[in-house]
Amino acid sequence: MKYAFVTGSTAGIGLAIAQRLLNEDCFVFVNFAHDEENARVAGEALAEISSNYCIIKADMSNIEGVNIACETIMKQCPRLDYLILNSYATDKSGFKQVSLVQWQHVMDSNVSMPFFLMQHLFDHMAENGSVVCMGALMGIYPHAISISYGVSKAALHMLCQSMVKVYASKRIRINAVCPGFVDTPAQFSKAPDHRLRIENKIALNRFAEPFEIADFCYSILMNNYINGAVIPVCGGYDMA
Repeated sequence: MKYAFVTGSTAGIGLAIAQRLLNEDCFVFVNFAHDEENARVAGEALAEISSNYCIIKADMSNIEGVNIACETIMKQCPRLDYLILNSYATDKSGFKQVSLVQWQHVMDSNVSMPFFLMQHLFDHMAENGSVVCMGALMGIYPHAISISYGVSKAALHMLCQSMVKVYASKRIRINAVCPGFVDTPAQFSKAPDHRLRIENKIALNRFAEPFEIADFCYSILMNNYINGAVIPVCGGYDMA
C-alpha cells in the first residue's frame, strides 16, 4: 500500500485529490485547520470510497500545525510515498490596507510552512516518491487583487524547483501544478457577471472541475520522469 498526505484536503481540490488517491488504493492522510463541519462532510464522502484514511486537524500556516501533522504521520505509517502541498491562504485587502501580519500569514501558509513540512518529512519520504506543490496561475501572471497570494505562489514555484536537487539523493520527484480558475467553494460567491468575464478569458469558456485538477495531479505523481516542472492547468487562460 502507498501512503499519501494531502494538506488542506476537506474541500475543493484537496478533497478531490484525496478521493482520487483513495480510489487508487492509497492510505491517505487528510488535513484541515478549523472547519469541523467541512471535515465531517469530507469524512462521510471519503468513507464511501474506503476506510483507508486518517483526518488530521492541524493548522498548516504555523510550525505547531506542521509538527502535529508530521508526528501523526510518522507514528502511523512506515513511510510516506506521496506528498501534496495543497493548503494555502490569500488576502484580498487593498494595497494600502495590507498589514505586516496579513502579509506574513500568506507567506507562512504558502511558502514557509511547505518548506518546513518537506524538511520535517524528508527522512520519512520513501525513495522514488513524489511531491506535488499546488501552485497557481496567479504565480505566473501578475495580478493586483491579491499581491501577497501571487508573490507567494511564484515563490512556491521556485521552492519546488529548488527542491529538485535536495530530493535527488532519494530519487523523489517534485513538481508544481498551477490551476487557473476552478469551481471550488471559494469561487461560488463570485457574481454571475464576474464569472462570465473570467470565462470569456478562458479558451474553453469554463472553470475547471476539482476532479480535473485531481486527475492531473495523480498523473504527475505517477509519471516517473517529470521533475522540476511548473505546469499551468488553466483551460487556455488569456488565449480566448
